[in-house]
Amino acid sequence: MTGLYQTSYTDINGERKMVAVTQMEPFSARKVVPCFDEPAFKASWTVTVIHPTGTTAIANGMEEKSENLGDNFISSKFRTTPRMSTYLLAILVSKFEYNEKHTKSGVRFRVWSRPEEKNSTVYALEAGVKCLEFFENYYKIPFPLAKQDMVAVPDFAAGAMENWGLITYNEDSLLYDPRVYTGNKKRHIAMVIAHELAHQWFGNLVTLKWWNDLWLNEGFATLAQYLGTDEISAGNFRMNEWFTMDTLWTAFEADSVASTHPMTFQIDKAIEVLYSFDHITYHKGGSVLSMLRKTIGEDNFNTAINHYLNEHKYKNAEAADLFNAIADMLPDDVQGPNGAKLNITDFLEPWTKQLGYPLLSATRVNSSTIRVEQERFKMSKSELEEEKYRNPKWGFKWDVPVWYQSVGSKNIEMKWMKSNEPLYIHSEQPVILNADSNGLYRGGYSTEYTLTLQQFSTQTRVRLIDDSFAGANAGLLNYSIPLELLMYLRNEQDYIPWSGALKRIRELDDKYGTVREKDSFHKFVLALSSKTPAKKYVDFVLKNYLDDKQFVEVSAAKELILNDCFMGDSGCGENMVKLFNKEVIGKCGSDRILSECSQIPAPFRADAYCQAVKNGNRDTFDKVFHWYKTERNQVEKLNLMNALGCSKDIVTLKKLMLDAMKKEGSAFRLEDCLSLFRKISTNAAASDSMLNFLIEKWDEMLESRLASNSRKFDGILSSILSTINTRGDFEKLRNFRTRVKSAEQYGIEYLEYPIEVAISWRETNQKFVTKYVEDLTKQLQN
Repeated sequence: MTGLYQTSYTDINGERKMVAVTQMEPFSARKVVPCFDEPAFKASWTVTVIHPTGTTAIANGMEEKSENLGDNFISSKFRTTPRMSTYLLAILVSKFEYNEKHTKSGVRFRVWSRPEEKNSTVYALEAGVKCLEFFENYYKIPFPLAKQDMVAVPDFAAGAMENWGLITYNEDSLLYDPRVYTGNKKRHIAMVIAHELAHQWFGNLVTLKWWNDLWLNEGFATLAQYLGTDEISAGNFRMNEWFTMDTLWTAFEADSVASTHPMTFQIDKAIEVLYSFDHITYHKGGSVLSMLRKTIGEDNFNTAINHYLNEHKYKNAEAADLFNAIADMLPDDVQGPNGAKLNITDFLEPWTKQLGYPLLSATRVNSSTIRVEQERFKMSKSELEEEKYRNPKWGFKWDVPVWYQSVGSKNIEMKWMKSNEPLYIHSEQPVILNADSNGLYRGGYSTEYTLTLQQFSTQTRVRLIDDSFAGANAGLLNYSIPLELLMYLRNEQDYIPWSGALKRIRELDDKYGTVREKDSFHKFVLALSSKTPAKKYVDFVLKNYLDDKQFVEVSAAKELILNDCFMGDSGCGENMVKLFNKEVIGKCGSDRILSECSQIPAPFRADAYCQAVKNGNRDTFDKVFHWYKTERNQVEKLNLMNALGCSKDIVTLKKLMLDAMKKEGSAFRLEDCLSLFRKISTNAAASDSMLNFLIEKWDEMLESRLASNSRKFDGILSSILSTINTRGDFEKLRNFRTRVKSAEQYGIEYLEYPIEVAISWRETNQKFVTKYVEDLTKQLQN
């Protein structure tokens, strides 16, 4: 789905409608027009589209004139664009409809969709106008086009694309229907809108010179999306606190393994460009920029970024240009690690040009002094990086701005830690390193904090949870430490630490082998969550889930309630089935569109559908499959597709996967197949059969449409292989890989490492963790 391609949808009358749309990034403009298809070659574009009568064409510029050519064709001409890179060229031809507003500065703003989804564009329109106005004011540079279109495309593999003046989105990243969408989905839509609108400045106005500095586009857009979403939600989504878990955590995970790469790195091949759109580029890029902003101060940061944008607007830039722009505007009183004015290049290059990040460890020297030292945090010290990254000139050391907070104090202080020296902090109390999670480094974890965690910010609490589990996973801490830390959650009332904890709890749950082996761990989690004041009742969620002011509280209650279902609480599953029978079976016939007749409130729809299929008979499955096929709302369609993957019948699950492989006549969109395989792979009923399915159907998979998208096919393979949990199956995979040449060509060897790590974890840690949580459960029950 690159270049100019055709997709389709079924309208409200059951007729198939065609859509022509472009996706040029990173190098597909050359498929559409002759051009120098690299980001450094900017040009102004005057676009004319010839399209069928009865359709509407839109492009980057405002429509200028339309001419009837006869023979059922129209010529539509658009205003010339500003100078821009080829990958931002965009065209769409459809029978879509739109809602429209104007910004305070006069920019015409439209959100387009299929006619039947027009009402679902209202939230995106309000959010987009609010966000564009905010960025114009925040960056002090007017949006340079007369109009901004945002379009929900029924089949759009890129997720979203920031084309100047014509942003394209997958439907489930733009359309919002409160009957179907959860609060978290609403937050996701706001974040994607803010991310793409931020690109109108970072990427479109100022563009990277070459893809090796892609983080200049994506890192800035990732950072700015939190500012924009805060504006959209009037602060109700508490985006500054989410940054720690959404972006910093992701950067930590991606940059702690041997397969990582620096933010700025040499790119020589086209495939390397495609693979640079990853967590390092987006999330480490955003995290380093966030740390820089905290280090030099928000006002200084904003002044410098405004200077950078003005210096390079309508041109290209590289990392050195950004560093120089910041240095030009930095006041002399912003000190670096040597006490002199901070040298921006010296500070940032070790963070951008070498992979990894530091782990800080604190050791008490005497009653009033703590020594802090650094080493690179790496999940496995035995795994080697690519040879070209193994010996950076900085030796995996960094100048680190260390924010710290003493137990019992409300004050957060910052001191510089030089790359080649330990840091000494004077405090008679234990100190939290990386207080407020301002920096891209782990601060370690000590049991000294456990009883005082509530005094620290949510950003600090959620990062301490992550640091403790990461330390245990890397073999640096005993698992008793993160498990004991979880006990504090009995008193945790805030959603964000609970959400972070549940994420790590689910990951620990995944490390276990069989359902039977997980039983003790599930009992512990259920006992723990039953004690928390954050767990409100279903009625609270139903009453308040549409109120953005209650977003955090509702999200906490909903996630804790649904976690009971995940952990096997029979009462939760039974309640969801009852809800399905009453609000779906009782109100929706086979001739109805489920999103229009289901009365299950949005927060519980996906889980109610899943539990109904999981605990129902063949008739229930067939009804859900029928509703899936006829559903037009893409989020509801995904809810139903995931519910199909909850079936306990392995024959049925295999049929779903085979259906997804069909080149013609599949019930599933190609872009949804990865989600389907992921769902089935997490289903305990399928775990023992997935490897055999892969081996038996390997040739068919390679011939199927699944292999047409290499990145998604990699994801499908990874999902299937994640079900391997015994040495016997692991050896079976290795034998298959060495026997079948094409298996090596598709990189299965590189997917074996996480499997071996998981098996080793079970052999080394599972008995200890099981015994420990059994003891903790007894404490909770007393």
